Amino acid sequence: MNVWTKMMEDIFSNSDFTEVFEINGLSYTCIVSPITDEISFTDAGLESGENFTLDIKLPVYRMPKINEKLRFRDKTYKISDIVTDSANASIKISVVALSKGIGG
Repeated sequence: MNVWTKMMEDIFSNSDFTEVFEINGLSYTCIVSPITDEISFTDAGLESGENFTLDIKLPVYRMPKINEKLRFRDKTYKISDIVTDSANASIKISVVALSKGIGG
């Protein structure tokens, strides 16, 4: 096991760093970025919504998809972007409030 893999195992097995979210009944262990509540301008006017990222360790049983809804801390959000790290060990899921539109 290389150093990067060992570090990922240590971080994702420590409950002080991780939380859980759910997509379609499947649970994922994640590390959460700071949550920001941003106000943006849209065609309909001002829009407020939380934005943050969830990092999950690969491999996973089912890969999340853009525009999918997820449940985290008793709220429902949408996935706006998914990026795999350069070591192919984890993915960063960008999450936005349900009120925000997402392109396809």
